[in-house]
Order: sequence, then C-alpha cells, then structure tokens
Amino acid sequence: MDRLKKFLTEKKVNKNFKKAGAGYRLTDDSSSAVTPQPITAQQQTHFSQPQMVPAERIATADIAAQAAYKRMNLGATQESLTQRNIRMRALKEMEKEKKEREGCANDKMDVEIRTHVIDEREFEHSAAVSGVYFTCDLLGDDLQLTKNEMRKKVEIFLRTQLADDPLVASTLMIFSLNGPDKRQNASETIQKYLRNLIEYPDESKYHRIRINNKIFQERVSCANGGKEFLLACGFEEKDLINNEQQEPFLVIPDNKAMDTYSLIQALEILQTGQAVPLKLSRNAAVYKLEANQVITNPQLPRDFFDLNVAEIKREQQRREVDVEKFTTLRTREMREKDELMRSYRYNYTLIRIRFPNRFLLQGTFGCHEPFSAVRNFVEEHLVPIEPMLFVLKDPVSGNVISDDMKTLNELNLLPAAVLHFEWDFDIQVELMKLGRERK
Repeated sequence: MDRLKKFLTEKKVNKNFKKAGAGYRLTDDSSSAVTPQPITAQQQTHFSQPQMVPAERIATADIAAQAAYKRMNLGATQESLTQRNIRMRALKEMEKEKKEREGCANDKMDVEIRTHVIDEREFEHSAAVSGVYFTCDLLGDDLQLTKNEMRKKVEIFLRTQLADDPLVASTLMIFSLNGPDKRQNASETIQKYLRNLIEYPDESKYHRIRINNKIFQERVSCANGGKEFLLACGFEEKDLINNEQQEPFLVIPDNKAMDTYSLIQALEILQTGQAVPLKLSRNAAVYKLEANQVITNPQLPRDFFDLNVAEIKREQQRREVDVEKFTTLRTREMREKDELMRSYRYNYTLIRIRFPNRFLLQGTFGCHEPFSAVRNFVEEHLVPIEPMLFVLKDPVSGNVISDDMKTLNELNLLPAAVLHFEWDFDIQVELMKLGRERK
C-alpha cells in the first residue's frame, strides 16, 4: 500500500486551480455581466421540484385548477384548452425524445462494449453545462474531461509508466480501467497464480500459463493491466508445444519462480490495489441575470440515462401514462407512489445559487455529497468577509436548509435545483455601512 501511495504522490502534477472566469464582487450591482448561454428550455420560475418531467413545465396550480373544475362539471366531456395544450406539448416532446433515444440506443450499447461497463448512470446537463467533468491529480486539476475521456488519459499515462514501475502501474490499470466484476476476477485469478508459485516453487506446472486457456482469457487477458502485471512479475511470452501443436504461453524462468520475496511483494501490491482517484469538477460558472429574467430548467439530453433498448421502451411507456396523470388532480400519496415506481436514480445534480443582486453561481455536485459541500462552494466564490454568515433557502417553501450533513439526494435537490442566498441580518447591516463609507 505504501508503494502505491508513494507512486501516486510522486506523480501528482502541482498546478494552480484554474479559476472559472473573471471574479465578481457579489455586493456590487455595477459589476459587468457575463453573457449567459442561450436559453433553450421552456421557462419556469423555479426548479426546486426536480421530479417534474418536461410535460409538467406548465404551472401545476393551473393544472390542479382545471382538474378541480372538471370534477365540478361532471357532465362536461369536452377537454379544456389548457389540458389540450399540456397533452399536445407533452406528446410532442415525448415523440422527439423517443426518436433521439432510439437513434442512439445501438451506439450506446456499442460504446459500453468498447469502454467497459460503467456502474453509474450519469446525468449530463444539457443547456446548463456541456457535461459532467472530472479532474485527476496525476494529470493536473486544469485538465477537465468526461469520465470516459479521463479514463482514456489515465490509461495512456499508466502505460507510459510501465517501464519505470511495471508492478504498480499495472496494478493501477487493473483497478482503474475495469468494471468491478472484471477487476475482481482478474485480481483473484492472478493472486492464485502467485500463491501457487510461492507455495510450490518447484512445481513446473505452475511455471507456465497457457494463454488460450478459457479461464485465463475470461478472467485475466480481457482485463486491462492483467497480462501486464504477470509480465511485471517475471513471466515471459513464449511459444511451446502442447498436444503436438505450438501454442503461446506465459512462462516464468526458474530463477524468478524461486524468488519468493519478490513474488510476495507483488502479491501484497495487488492485494492492496486501488483505483486512480477521479474528482468531480464543479465546472463553476457565474452569470448575471437581467431584470425579471426567469431561470430556466435545463433540458435533459438523450443520454440522460445509460439505458439499454428495453429500458428505453419502458421509460417511453411510463411517460405516455404520465401524460394522462398530469391532467388530473392527484393526492400527495399518489404522487409519492408514482415516484417509488421509478427505478432510475441520479448520480449528479446541478446546483444554482441566486444572489440578491441577480448574480447566479452554478456548480455540479454528486448526489451523495453533503449539503456542506454546497456551502463551501459558495464561500469559495464570495469576497472574504468574517464571519461568513449566510443562509441558503429553498425558494418554494421559503425554508432555510440548515442540516449540512444531509446529502443532496436526501434533500431532494436533484437533478437540478435553485437556492436563494441571503446574508445574515447583522452581515447585511455591515454591508450597508461599507457601501455608505465607500460613497
């Protein structure tokens, strides 16, 4: 473990954090504005109800009123104009999303095969940000890439390190470039090879591994770094005669098979293996809203979920049922039951902080991060003032979010949410004094 930590520490690139655009004094209304990105999503006064799908972008109060009116007029069968507009708009969006999802389904499945299975279902926020980005200490914080792109960069970097420290580099490859099952299978199989050599150094049958062996192919050869680790242990590729046919083998020389100390060291490195840590980039951005400008809900892209074809069809069917539900008044219990029936989950969320002077600060967070991470993010982008007393409010309920230990998922701040920034009253008084003194 110490050798792995030493490797990661030595290879870190010490670079300054690249700031996201020019800084602004949030207490100054005259600050120059950053031009916001073009607005493409339908306008909505807030988006603290993340469970809403595109069809719900019409005011829910209006929908409820129409449903109540319909119940009062039981004899009326004609659909209201509002209901018709809701249904038509929802159906149009559903048809568009259906075509986009079906068009990319095969491509997504091909990508999964080529780049290994990624456990997380990732949400890339279209219109709000161009994607979910990561950084890596080995490559420097100024390099921000998507997870797949970053993994490719990490693989290139680790392969360049095979000449310097092949055992550590190949171990990091096994744990960083493979899915959980493939990583575990490769590690367990290689450990078995090494234990056989350590316990039975004189047994020649443990000195060679047939490359075309089914177990080797399915558990070691298919894993990034698996074969490289065995080569680092001293195995060499050779062609040997097997059943009167020449086949490729991995063979360890007798002197290296007898080097028990080195084999035990290699086994310990593999047993304490870890992945190269990737850090979620906040991808911070600051915007200046125009007077009375509405904050729009980010439109979800076609790869909002990492779905297969069957899941796409089920999601489309669910959306069609939802269209009917949106035009009827439903109790809270009914809505909660609908939510429990949805099997998907989010891994990332876009948090936007709206300040009293119309500045908007946004950043990307993991859904399992504590709310304290949002507070720290805000503090990093404020002009230093002691004490730093402020509150963040839910604009719908008006409640202050005070539990910093709760996760963003527990607070239901996903897949995107707006929070309102307010100074503590005493701090507001001090800011007013500072403003008068400058005048």
